[in-house]
Amino acid sequence: MAGSDIPRWMWALADDFPFGQPPEGITPNFEHPKLVGYHSITIACSICIVLVVLFGAARLYTKIRIIRKPSIDDYFFWITLPMLLVVLSLYIYLDNHGAYGYHSWDIKIRVLTKPILVCTFLHQMFLPATTWLVKATLMFLILSAFKSIKWLRIMCWVGIVTTFIFYAANFAIQVASCRPRGGTDRVSFLAGMASRECAGSDSLIQKMSLGTAVFGLVSDIYILIIPLPAVRKLNIRKKKKAGVYVIFSSGALACLASILSLSFRIRSYGTTDLTVASIPNMASHMVELTVGLIITCIAPVSKLARIVIDKRFPTLLGSTYQTAPGEHPVSMKPRRKHFPGGLSELDSMKTFGTTVDSEVKTSSSLEVLRVSETR
Repeated sequence: MAGSDIPRWMWALADDFPFGQPPEGITPNFEHPKLVGYHSITIACSICIVLVVLFGAARLYTKIRIIRKPSIDDYFFWITLPMLLVVLSLYIYLDNHGAYGYHSWDIKIRVLTKPILVCTFLHQMFLPATTWLVKATLMFLILSAFKSIKWLRIMCWVGIVTTFIFYAANFAIQVASCRPRGGTDRVSFLAGMASRECAGSDSLIQKMSLGTAVFGLVSDIYILIIPLPAVRKLNIRKKKKAGVYVIFSSGALACLASILSLSFRIRSYGTTDLTVASIPNMASHMVELTVGLIITCIAPVSKLARIVIDKRFPTLLGSTYQTAPGEHPVSMKPRRKHFPGGLSELDSMKTFGTTVDSEVKTSSSLEVLRVSETR
């Protein structure tokens, strides 16, 4: 019955009907419905939660105890992280308490309790906002890293504004199409979520789903390629530049997840069995958002890892400190170098949490070493 325009009062009498129309020749199995996917949404989202919390904690420690200088992408990160955790938690709840994983014709409408319907509606509200916040955080990271390059600043702001407009429109359409009909009780939410506007095979929501997947892929590719020319012009050693390339090129993983999400949406387009057909799309989209947010943590986490390795295994990567006998460790401070049209070496190191280190010694450091040698 999902996707049907029927009066609200009829939904109150429809609890024993199947949620979806079964295909021809298939008999609904209400007593022993077959679980499809084996809670793959729960597995994917649980892994995403663990990873994003660990990377977020490492980022927080590095920013507070080591870098001690927040940037605009930090503020967006700490807004985005709880939003993403809410979306992931809603998916896990729906996968374990709702109808996901069972064919829509094998479950009765009574299974859709008010908490399930409310969580589904909240998920539709949170998802567009969270998706934009992840993409905005990535672009603000690029903006903070290369703020001295005018053309890149313009491209970042174009991307931020364009994605905001798109996902704001997406949010408005989701809410308008799936809103409760005539109240806030269970029947009102059911009438909204199962209406033709929200769940119909030819609804605007279904058509917009494909458009959203295409736009998400295009925006991911855009975010991936815009910093690469600027990285190429960084005046740092090739080994360090390769590390910066890795940070920004890791966005290719998000692009891969976007491609998978688009392919799954194309396959499920027009189906009424959304409780099964949407599972791969939901899982891949959560992976895409998680990877995107983790990318913004790579630079500070790399710095923290480097410091830990330097302390525990000083000869493994080459310590950044020189210690004279009887003296305190001498830090290898970078020398500022300015080049026309590019970032200074020092500025680029601040940007990436000193993942690009310099081995240039200051004159004071050399003097301490000379004194120690004469002793």
